[in-house]
Amino acid sequence: MSQHQPILEAIERLRDRPPGAPKPIAVYDLDSTIFCTGPRNLAIARAFAEYRPQLRQAIERLDPHAMGWNVVDDLRAVGFADQAILTELRSFWRATFFTDHFVELDPCYPGIGAMIRAIAAHGCLTYYLTGRDTPGMRAGTLRSLEKEHLPLPDRDGAVLRMKPRWEDDDLAFKMQVFEELHALGDVVLAFENEPANANRFAEAFPAATVVLHATIHAPNPEPLSDAVHRVTDFGLHAWSRHGETSSPTISV
Repeated sequence: MSQHQPILEAIERLRDRPPGAPKPIAVYDLDSTIFCTGPRNLAIARAFAEYRPQLRQAIERLDPHAMGWNVVDDLRAVGFADQAILTELRSFWRATFFTDHFVELDPCYPGIGAMIRAIAAHGCLTYYLTGRDTPGMRAGTLRSLEKEHLPLPDRDGAVLRMKPRWEDDDLAFKMQVFEELHALGDVVLAFENEPANANRFAEAFPAATVVLHATIHAPNPEPLSDAVHRVTDFGLHAWSRHGETSSPTISV
């Protein structure tokens, strides 16, 4: 079976929903689910290297689309071993990664924008549920969504639900939103990159198609539930058959 088959079947079921059924909802995480954070991480490392030129040669060996969860580990992997500079970089990264300016550098993964638009075209509410915070990242996130031609809150009725504070725990925040989602309609699809988050969605919405986008995730993840479908990409399927005519590609 194609890795995309559960998503395609969920889209087909949207066609057959009876009149008066609760509003169907598709829930999307952002970082490392819709958006590739590698270009953001690389740009932050390059900005830091303006102050620490010793990093420049190592940074040029980084591939933004192969970067992992921790830019410090990425640099160690290409041979940079000055721990004092790496510690400084980690502090610089924490101060810049969660900001409007740098978040705009995230591109969509290939194909996922086309899939989101196809799902929305079948009357599904687009609901972005993210660990990004409103004070530091909402403006940049909205600009990114618009740049990638994804459904927007003001223009298309989408929902962008973000943490009220950066320091709030991501998973705890999302689980608090589950009650709101139950009241709003019927969650039919949910997309995540963190196994723990995907597992909690599968538990809270057992009738939904829950999808783990297997990109990068936090260290020491919990085992993925059998109820969650794992996909490695969204770029191999012609979503045009389901209401979308083109698939965007990653650019830096």
